[in-house]
Amino acid sequence: MEDRIYRKQDYKHLKLIAHRGFTPEGPPNSLKAFEAAGKQGFWAIETDVRRTRDGVLVCCHDETVDSLYDGRGPVCAMDWKDLSRLRFTEDRGERMPLFEEYLEICKSYGALPFIETKTMDGKAVIKAALRHFGEEELVLSSTCLDHLLAAREVSAGVFIHHIFSTPQTLEILGPLGRCGVSYNYNDLSKVPERLIEETHEKGVLVCLRAGDTPEAVRQMAVMGLDYIPTNRMTNKALWQG
Repeated sequence: MEDRIYRKQDYKHLKLIAHRGFTPEGPPNSLKAFEAAGKQGFWAIETDVRRTRDGVLVCCHDETVDSLYDGRGPVCAMDWKDLSRLRFTEDRGERMPLFEEYLEICKSYGALPFIETKTMDGKAVIKAALRHFGEEELVLSSTCLDHLLAAREVSAGVFIHHIFSTPQTLEILGPLGRCGVSYNYNDLSKVPERLIEETHEKGVLVCLRAGDTPEAVRQMAVMGLDYIPTNRMTNKALWQG
């Protein structure tokens, strides 16, 4: 069976990751954005996961609901019953998704789940995701290295991805296997000449954040990146005309 995470990119079918769903068609981390990403045929759909006060896993980037929803307060201090009543301020028809709903959408469209953990709930996240996906189909990402180290203790097969890495991070991640990193270079011309090659030499996959224009995506492909997060590009839009 093909390992979809390690599949080499086809230049006409790049491994694009819909960052928080396909946000041109719905609020970030909304059911509408996830569904749109599935319909667009993204290789993976990214989301952020938090746990409510009563232990329910939900998709939400921010620690609080203040900036995106018609309510106030930390997600971790609210029960799902209360959160489910809130609506996105930019789309009153959309509520906060359950992590389970996100997984079902990924599965139904054949997209890989690219899951960023915001808290130390990796074990619960992996357990929930394994009800829908095989171990080697899951990507668990985080800016916090401790989250990833804990996830590796739970599963040897889950792919772990560190966000905003440094070359020093490779010395820790490389020996763990099945891992990737994201370097934070907004200007692609500033990427050190051998950084991508040196990362690959450690057995680690690599991406940059984020490819939001056709020119940037194509340059990332030429640079040898292994997958490409994006907020608005699709394979269809990239190659039309």
